Amino acid sequence: MTRQKAELRRLVLALAACSGVSGALAGTVVPRVSLMQSWTDNLRLDDRNKDAALITMLSPGISIISNTGFVRGSLDYALNGIVYTKTDQPSRVTNSLAATGQVELLPGHLFVDARAGIGQQNASAFGQQSAPTPTSQGGVANLANANQHETGTLAVTPRLTGALGGLATYELRAEFTRTEARGTSLGDSRGEGLSMNLSQRNVKQLGWWLTGRTQRMKSSVSSNRNDSMRVGLNYLPDPDWRFSVNTGQERTDILGGGARSSATSGASADWTPSNRTRLGVDWQKHQYGNSHSTRLEHRMMRSVWTFSDMRTTTAGFAGSSAGVRTNYDLLYLLYTSRFPDPVERDAEVRKELLRQGLSPDAPSGGGFLSSGPSQMRSRQLGVLLQGVKSTLSAQFTRSLTSRLGINTNGGSLAESSFVAQRSLSLTASHQLTPQSGLSITALRQETDGDLASQSSSFTSLMANWNMRLGARINAQLGARHSRFEGVTPYTENGAYANLTLSF
Repeated sequence: MTRQKAELRRLVLALAACSGVSGALAGTVVPRVSLMQSWTDNLRLDDRNKDAALITMLSPGISIISNTGFVRGSLDYALNGIVYTKTDQPSRVTNSLAATGQVELLPGHLFVDARAGIGQQNASAFGQQSAPTPTSQGGVANLANANQHETGTLAVTPRLTGALGGLATYELRAEFTRTEARGTSLGDSRGEGLSMNLSQRNVKQLGWWLTGRTQRMKSSVSSNRNDSMRVGLNYLPDPDWRFSVNTGQERTDILGGGARSSATSGASADWTPSNRTRLGVDWQKHQYGNSHSTRLEHRMMRSVWTFSDMRTTTAGFAGSSAGVRTNYDLLYLLYTSRFPDPVERDAEVRKELLRQGLSPDAPSGGGFLSSGPSQMRSRQLGVLLQGVKSTLSAQFTRSLTSRLGINTNGGSLAESSFVAQRSLSLTASHQLTPQSGLSITALRQETDGDLASQSSSFTSLMANWNMRLGARINAQLGARHSRFEGVTPYTENGAYANLTLSF
């Protein structure tokens, strides 16, 4: 175990401790413990040597929400102890964490924003895929999939804001990021950045802005730096429209062969005819490849419709496909008008997911570990329809990730110049009684690379029954069928029962 990985765990635990203290003082703290018993007919995901097994998982956890005071945010953490019986597979311990928070050190001026997460990520895009066992807190990967690694991410962003008389407002921002995967150096990265933004104050229709930024990203196989300076103009003809153009200079070594300078420019437009509809487009010119994004969001009383088309550059960890929205994301957007406060909205969304028996992080969106620069083109279409007792969500995602320049990459982008992924997910839930609900999720994912041998597909069907047994006890029963076609094809069937006690 490296010193770097130990430091990440201390940082994540420090964030959890800070959130816990704040929640105890000015928010809600809900400890819990879950006991899950599941069965699978193919623990090792290998049709040539099927290994049926029983899986027992004990998961103490805690949920914290703080929406008042100088610390605001939410945290959900679980420690999963997994024991396998009727097999020689060794026991193991995994972590699940989703946390976001903001500390206001100087009212109205000095803030520290932080995000942290721990979950499972596929190492290879072409390796075995498997479906997590859904719970009301999130999916848990308890099968013996050697292609999955526990991955932790952390971002801490101190920022200082203020005004320079009546002329301009300023923001000074630093950002520190880290990503690490257990059992492999693939995907490990560290980033540091510093930026300064000046914007004209009291803008009526036309205003100027100035941005300077320096950023460095270091992964297990490469180190890259990007420096830029841009000046721009914003035009606001009316409250519904916003246009912006910019030009500047950029210096980067992301393509390899030393740092090179070039001119950069861009334009963007936003249309917000109401608080329910937003359309945004953005295009930026770079020497390593132009980037763009198109985002459309429309909320109705009981539905959300989203579309995005993005092309982005990543210096290190590729992670999940850009633009993927989960059940949590879609409900969070749907509840925007009902719960303007983001922390209160987070709490209500999680209550609704628990009531419907839906996993917050489903549907899952592919992704893989990588090291070195890459460029991703992603298109995503999502919809959520919510009735009085039923909810239906659907999402289609298509992404193409390509390696950049002459830099050495790791993982799938070292084996293939590109990774193409397509996924379709459908989730339907119905509230049977005020205390119980049923949900069904179908997932299909396809992956392709340079070679025919790098093509694979994964199909999964999951059914889940959820019931509240009193004010503090929640029970789940479920079944799963999965099929993978690729380098090591398999078919897997499983069933599970889960009991969660909140204190």
